[in-house]
Amino acid sequence: MRLTPFQVRAIMFLTLGAALAAAAAPKVHAQAAASEVRVERIKPEREKYETVRFLKQNRDFVRRRFDLLSDKPVGASGDAGPIDPRYLEYSKMLAAVLADRDSVTRAAEARDRLTLLASITELGQLETQLDQMDRLLAAQRGRLGVLQTDFTGRQQTALVVVASGWPADASLDSITIALEDGSRTTVTLTDAQRASLRDGGVLQLFHGFVEPREQAFELTLAGNRWAVPAPAWVTLEPTRDRITFLKLDLSTVAQGGAADMSARTWIHDESLPPGDS
Repeated sequence: MRLTPFQVRAIMFLTLGAALAAAAAPKVHAQAAASEVRVERIKPEREKYETVRFLKQNRDFVRRRFDLLSDKPVGASGDAGPIDPRYLEYSKMLAAVLADRDSVTRAAEARDRLTLLASITELGQLETQLDQMDRLLAAQRGRLGVLQTDFTGRQQTALVVVASGWPADASLDSITIALEDGSRTTVTLTDAQRASLRDGGVLQLFHGFVEPREQAFELTLAGNRWAVPAPAWVTLEPTRDRITFLKLDLSTVAQGGAADMSARTWIHDESLPPGDS
């Protein structure tokens, strides 16, 4: 293994420094304080320094390197030689690189400013669109307010369904009324209600609010004459803010079921005294 000149100089300096430190250290003949030492059965292992071994193995090489450090006269002149022109061009090239970098930086800043201006313009356009959306929403709120007033305000449009009469050849168990919104009302007849209908009484089947528009109501009768009750429909257009009456005549019901019923309707006149409408 060959050492570089730098490693040789380092080894020389370390060796000379250690020798000088040992020579300059004062010799102390005073008796030091006694201390205990440990006696072991097995020889302890000590750390071996590779540097000392290397110096022993390469003693001749180190000595030859020491010899090279001695001054030797040479016949060459010590004057400085000319500088390579390429080295002078390096500084100019570095200055050009820095100048180009500044140019690129200025171009990037200009591009960023243009992007910022474009963003400001787009923000103005976005603000205009948002204003338009606000106006559309305001108009929509107005229309929804009108619909809310018409349909969810004070609801007064109502429907009352009543039944009278009794079929001659059938026994009714229940009457079902289904609205277009899916709600169903089933009235199961009691013995007292059957007796009242036979005696000419009137039975209320449904009373509730409905929408003031044309719609079909489904009617179904269940009894001993119909294994599978067949529905029938009645189309009405309840008057806004008024009470519409629908009267079903059950005396005409036969084998056809609910389709055999007769019905009539009228509007409750609030100007008439009770009992005259």
